[in-house]
Amino acid sequence: MLRAAVFAGALAIAAATVATGTMMVPVRAAVLPPDERSRYLLLGVAAAVFVAAADGAFLLGVRRWSGRLWSSAPVHAALESRPRQRLLAPLAVLRPELVPARLIVMTAVLALAMDVAAWLLGMPLWVVASAAVVPWLPLFFAEGLRKYKHYGLYAVFGAITLLQIGHLTEHTVQVVQVFMFNGELSRAHGVFGQLDFETVHFVWDSIVWIGLGVLLLRFGGTNKWLWLSFAASSLHEVEHVYLFVIYRFDPGFYGAGGLEGIMGSGGLIGSMLARPYLHFTYNVLVIVPLVIAFWDQTVRVYRQTPRTT
Repeated sequence: MLRAAVFAGALAIAAATVATGTMMVPVRAAVLPPDERSRYLLLGVAAAVFVAAADGAFLLGVRRWSGRLWSSAPVHAALESRPRQRLLAPLAVLRPELVPARLIVMTAVLALAMDVAAWLLGMPLWVVASAAVVPWLPLFFAEGLRKYKHYGLYAVFGAITLLQIGHLTEHTVQVVQVFMFNGELSRAHGVFGQLDFETVHFVWDSIVWIGLGVLLLRFGGTNKWLWLSFAASSLHEVEHVYLFVIYRFDPGFYGAGGLEGIMGSGGLIGSMLARPYLHFTYNVLVIVPLVIAFWDQTVRVYRQTPRTT
């Protein structure tokens, strides 16, 4: 019940955001004439068929192999009778195991100093953001290897979740920029604007989609929220397959409004949502259930990890 409430609350906030933007800050970008929007209808169908076929392969794999590919340790049943410990279980699993607290504090101070220095020097937004993130990368890498050694594919689950939270942050910044610049799409490219082009979007979202499919093989039998995230990621992937092919083979059509894709305003099928609002919504639908799924899996990992009492 709590998870459903969290999911519904996140969707309500996202819906309010995109509704406000659609009504009060319409996106200013090229729009295809109505008679041009269906030029690549067969491509849209092919993208949907391709993703559906791949999803079918993942589903078949879950049905046949999910219980055999990886064995799990016996469940630690004592946690069931201790609800307070159940709430604290993620902290026990996710706490740093390799990096000492002193190094974490030193890294936080360094990251803050670099971030402030970059801001005072008037560096671009992406440099300011990078200055805050880069010092943490060695620590996350070291801890990630440690978690993978102890917990296997669960560590990959955590990495995908963390990266997708960052990805949603980027889309949120883009929506804020649309608001700030009165719908001028050319000025709303997020923090890392240099990476805001279709090849990067296609590669990133394809890796996430495939990664979630692999996670289903391991965790899909017990994690319902992961299925919801995978379904939303599949819809998102259809969009990006379509967009990537157009971007590569008909850039004129893409620049004239084809960048709206399938469901964007003025796209192949179309909707009320312009591209920034649509892809923000896609990512909310992928990432919110993914975070819930990771939380639930963390609790299961805690239960299944042998501990001394």
